[in-house]
Amino acid sequence: MKLNSVSKLLLNFKNYFLKKKVLFSGNIQDSLPEILKTKNSGIHIQKYNFLKYIKNITKKKIFINFLMKKKIIKNYNTIIYFFSKNKKESYFQLKNIISIVKKETSIFLVGENKSGINSFIKFFKKEILFKKLSYGKKCVIYLTILKNNVSFNLKNFYKIHYWKKIPIKFLPGVFGYKKIDKGSKLLVSTFYSKLISNKKILDMGSGSGFLSIVILKLNENNKITLSDSCLKSIKCCKENFKLNKLKGVFKKSDLYSNIYKKFNLIISNPPVHDNLKKSFSFLTKFIYKSIFYLKKNGELRLVINKSFSYSKNIRNIFKKFNILKENKNFIVYQIFIKNLKEIFLNKIYPKRDSNPQSYK
Repeated sequence: MKLNSVSKLLLNFKNYFLKKKVLFSGNIQDSLPEILKTKNSGIHIQKYNFLKYIKNITKKKIFINFLMKKKIIKNYNTIIYFFSKNKKESYFQLKNIISIVKKETSIFLVGENKSGINSFIKFFKKEILFKKLSYGKKCVIYLTILKNNVSFNLKNFYKIHYWKKIPIKFLPGVFGYKKIDKGSKLLVSTFYSKLISNKKILDMGSGSGFLSIVILKLNENNKITLSDSCLKSIKCCKENFKLNKLKGVFKKSDLYSNIYKKFNLIISNPPVHDNLKKSFSFLTKFIYKSIFYLKKNGELRLVINKSFSYSKNIRNIFKKFNILKENKNFIVYQIFIKNLKEIFLNKIYPKRDSNPQSYK
């Protein structure tokens, strides 16, 4: 993977890092952790989908943690934090780190100008003073030498929304944090207790677990697996199931990478962005690979925002599908496994293995 503009700007200070013990964290996008020479370095990630890529490019220590741990971070005297487009998510992650690092630790905050990083530093107000170290046309580097730690309390970051008196907890960066998404609400309006009962269900890209909770409130006889690549999302799912006294199976997974069973129904409100850019990569892989994880007569049910134009793809790809519900912004599609197999085998992988189990 090529270095982005942020990493290239950091390389202007490569000599500074030669004798430093560096921990990389935040929205890491390329192979800078492998390229930048340091005395010792580690990588902290919170999203499971980045793990496979990181493992392929580096032999450095990799820490997969929902929250940074003091016993880990004590071994480093320099933090390079990559800012994401979500200010509250970055504030959550960075404040957690700053609350437990040693004093005199150097903290580099780096990101693209269009991401909102320049206004983000105001989030810390008088707690931490970040000074602009360097900048380019597309990106900027801020630096602070930590003089005092800040307090961090996980409970203060939770936000609760209610849907028909059902409480749903969210953390910054988890889909629906500002408010429960209208697309998700439209999707759950297609759930009925008589039609969705005694089924094995996979909630792909589960976020807060909202979709699964609604299904189980309708009928607790369903067996649900919730899958997400974001560790914060998995944390919220567990908290929400505990809060609503429900049972489920929780999987950290990059799409289907950690899924080994088949289901009667797969549901999703799939993401259509990769950081700041529109991307249908997740959605496309999610649809086509679903045939390997659906039982006979299995069903795929998803909601898509009309403004992203992916509905045209659905109509072009599938001869048969159902529109269960729609409004001016969203469409809920229902696709059965027989239609998925026909398209996948004949159009996507023509004249290849006809046995779906041979491809994963």
